Amino acid sequence: MAKVKVSPVRQMTVVPYRPWRSWSLRIIGIVMAALAVYAAYLYGFQTGGSQYETLLTQRAELRQNLSQSEQRQEALRIRVAQLDRGTEVDRQANENARQTQLEMRGRIAGLEEEVALYQGIMSPSLENEGLRIQEITLESTSSSNRYRYSLMLTQAGNNSEYLQGFVGVNIVGTQNGERVALPLKDVSETVEDVDIRFRYRYFQDIKGDLVLPEGFIPDQIQVTAQAVGERAAQVESAYNWLDLENGNNVGQQ
Repeated sequence: MAKVKVSPVRQMTVVPYRPWRSWSLRIIGIVMAALAVYAAYLYGFQTGGSQYETLLTQRAELRQNLSQSEQRQEALRIRVAQLDRGTEVDRQANENARQTQLEMRGRIAGLEEEVALYQGIMSPSLENEGLRIQEITLESTSSSNRYRYSLMLTQAGNNSEYLQGFVGVNIVGTQNGERVALPLKDVSETVEDVDIRFRYRYFQDIKGDLVLPEGFIPDQIQVTAQAVGERAAQVESAYNWLDLENGNNVGQQ
């Protein structure tokens, strides 16, 4: 007996045909997607707006802080400038005060010397009355061998009468290995004679410039003064050249 091949039985389900439902689901999906995008847009807009406002606020605060900092910096700069000017004014005032003190001390020293001079003239000791060689000074100039000199003669004690006579000045030194004495007349254009005449009651200054010859090395100035008449007297003094050149008249012998 031949076999008969039987095909398997397939189960089928019958559903109602509703084409409008498919379209409704699609439309609902599109609407929900659009709503989701819109919600995301609103969220982003709100969040971005909030951040933007925050940034604007921060920028305004930073600008204000910067302005305040610049104002403080300008105030500090002005203060520093004022302090610098004040310091310079104080420094200048101190320097002026120092210079004034030096000038006053110099004037006081000069006045004390003058007072001592007049005291010596008006109230001398008995052994110093009459003709005196008060001092001799030297002052260097821009020329190495030119000097300004000043010789002061005084009359101590009784000054009712004039004292007159002659004074000789010699610069002693070496030249070409030899001992030389140069009269003031030979080195000073203002002196015409070896013996310089004087006539005074209280004091007399003999001033001028002297020029030493080339190769001459001075070491001493010798002064001899001779008064004539009723108050005749003679005095001699010797001064070390270096002492005089350094501003001293010590070394008187």
